[in-house]
Amino acid sequence: MDKTSIDFHGDVVNSRGYVGCDVCHGNDFAGGRVGVSCVECHQKQVGLCTSCHGGVDNGSGAPPLGLRGEVADTTIAVGAHSVHLEGEFITDGIVCESCHHVPAFLFDSLHLGRSGNLGDIAVDSVAEITWHGFADGGGAAWDRATRSCTETYCHGNFHGGYSSNAPIWTADHQAHCGSCHDIGYDPPDLLWKHEFHLRVANLACADCHANVVDSLLNIVGLNLHVNGRVDTLTRDTLPCVPCHSANPANCVICHGGRDNQTGAPPLGLRGELSANQLAVGAHTSHVEGGYIATAVACRECHIVPSTFADPGHYGTDSIAETTWGNLAGSASQWNRIAATCSKTYCHGNFAGGYASNAPIWTAPGQIDCGSCHDNGTSPADLGGRHFKHVIEENFECRRCHAATVDSLFNIIGKNRHVNGARDVVFSSGQGSFSNGTCSNLGDGCHDTENWYETARGR
Repeated sequence: MDKTSIDFHGDVVNSRGYVGCDVCHGNDFAGGRVGVSCVECHQKQVGLCTSCHGGVDNGSGAPPLGLRGEVADTTIAVGAHSVHLEGEFITDGIVCESCHHVPAFLFDSLHLGRSGNLGDIAVDSVAEITWHGFADGGGAAWDRATRSCTETYCHGNFHGGYSSNAPIWTADHQAHCGSCHDIGYDPPDLLWKHEFHLRVANLACADCHANVVDSLLNIVGLNLHVNGRVDTLTRDTLPCVPCHSANPANCVICHGGRDNQTGAPPLGLRGELSANQLAVGAHTSHVEGGYIATAVACRECHIVPSTFADPGHYGTDSIAETTWGNLAGSASQWNRIAATCSKTYCHGNFAGGYASNAPIWTAPGQIDCGSCHDNGTSPADLGGRHFKHVIEENFECRRCHAATVDSLFNIIGKNRHVNGARDVVFSSGQGSFSNGTCSNLGDGCHDTENWYETARGR
């Protein structure tokens, strides 16, 4: 147990792995013949990884120290651990899980080079890289030979970033300002509208990212930089007004304008055009309408600003919040991860509708006829007297909804479909429907209760 001894058990484990430890300490390392438990000693250190490594710069367990006593950041065991964990002038620290599997306990199957069974021991003592969260910009890789990581979000692999950037783990100045994306010298590299705003409108980065950077390009919001999203906040909206004015019709200056002039994407704020991208999705089919309904107003899903500078517009994360209107209903829910909306009136959440319907925003074929409520194949699902009228009396849907649908189930009254009301217009041209009651039909159906009972043998 003496760390200065040439036989210190930690050094032996580093050089040989766990092979042979079970001879004295038992197959489960709980004590064995010597009655000394590896588990008991180390389990007291849960969360204190510094019993084997780390502890010099901070208490996270990240080197320095390395497992073989390394303390220099020019060694691969140490490298830029401290800079990543503690952060620097450009960002807060990142968590260990971003690049490694963090064991829940000492004998975690992925800790100590072990791969499952207790006797299946690997002895290289090399910490494997397993990317998690936003660190993986898509294709992130670690090259131990060159000591560099590539295609990580953190170092430029994002829209408008320098995705080819490959910082060297053991070298200095690998994350200087401008190494991951342009800082105003060549704004076209940033894509979107940066060239116009920086060169033509003569704006500074701080004018649109005031919560992240100041006018001298100092990062003032460390938690908002290198955090997986674009954070925007206008310092002063007055420079915006000459171009954008206070007219919502000018929404297409920043987004929209491809399919229509509502301002609904496409384009998305980052140039998105494809309906399989979250920013675009089914915007066009909603705001233009389709074969089953007229257009849905933007306010049914979003707060529509009356002026460019309205509070809530230009949020800090550039994500359009979903705020449901009267038609969609207050029970409506949006799941950004699954890209689905659920419990909306528009897609079935009404009496007799399929309330569990959860259409996918970025997928086609989400509103086929019969996706929101039965279309005659199972009229009992519609509730009320539908089963009796459709099955027993062999009525077509148009018999009672003549202004909405024809005999071939084509929607002929789009303004009466998906409008928040149950529109009943009889094909006979007579009668009325109110509060669930038919009256004055004059077609022999409901003239008198006695006729109905007698004629049907009831």
